[in-house]
Amino acid sequence: MSASDDGEPEVSGSAPDFLVGTPERDSAQEALEEHLVAKRLDPSEYERRVEASKLARTRSELLQIFADLPLPHPSLPSAAAPPADEADESPPPLAVAGCLTLALGLPVAVVLGFAYGAWWALAVPVVATVAMAYGEHLRKPGA
Repeated sequence: MSASDDGEPEVSGSAPDFLVGTPERDSAQEALEEHLVAKRLDPSEYERRVEASKLARTRSELLQIFADLPLPHPSLPSAAAPPADEADESPPPLAVAGCLTLALGLPVAVVLGFAYGAWWALAVPVVATVAMAYGEHLRKPGA
């Protein structure tokens, strides 16, 4: 689908025609109500188009109802699927575990180093964090 000069999507022969649901049909009915109030449609034409919008199954069928009307048209969601990279923006569990290991392990290791002279304990949280980061690197696709 491409956008026309007025910003409305046009249906092209090569693009798939996506199915519409209740939110799209409700949007079409709201737009038709605005055209009725603006006296662009008489009550019988309004009813005919509302029935057609209730029966519309695809975007092109819904847009065809508005072919001879100016804006407003129904708001239809973008036909493009969101990129897979943006689907999950939460940090990986191993990154959270690594941060917790450093945040909690380093203070404990410093206290042990001062109290008991066990400075080797500083290496434990650092090594654990590096190991978790390397494990996360190996787990990612393409690594």
